Amino acid sequence: MSVIDLDQKTQAALLLARGTTTDKTGEAIGVSGRTVRRWLEDPAFQADVETARQALLGEAIRALAGAARDAVTALHSALTDQSAGIRVRAASVLLSALPSLTEHFDLERRIAAIEEALTDAREAA
Repeated sequence: MSVIDLDQKTQAALLLARGTTTDKTGEAIGVSGRTVRRWLEDPAFQADVETARQALLGEAIRALAGAARDAVTALHSALTDQSAGIRVRAASVLLSALPSLTEHFDLERRIAAIEEALTDAREAA
């Protein structure tokens, strides 16, 4: 396998992770869609696509987390706006987000406890 093949496969994995079709991926890197579909039959290539997908998802989550901080800051500032309507709307948005955030953190804590119990049970066995 040549270096160009690895580079093509790396590019293909990234394009597929972004949701590009096999035909469009092949066209973009200079191979046929059939070749890309054949690559997808290889577990190692599938793992590369999944790794790229996870990396893209991680980037998106980090970007959203930053935007969420900015959004909360903006809403918090709006709580002191001169307009009562803006203050009420900001308060409503902030309060409506609270239950889902609380649930998320509670589920995260519970999952961590279950994982810890499973690890302890495996080590004890």
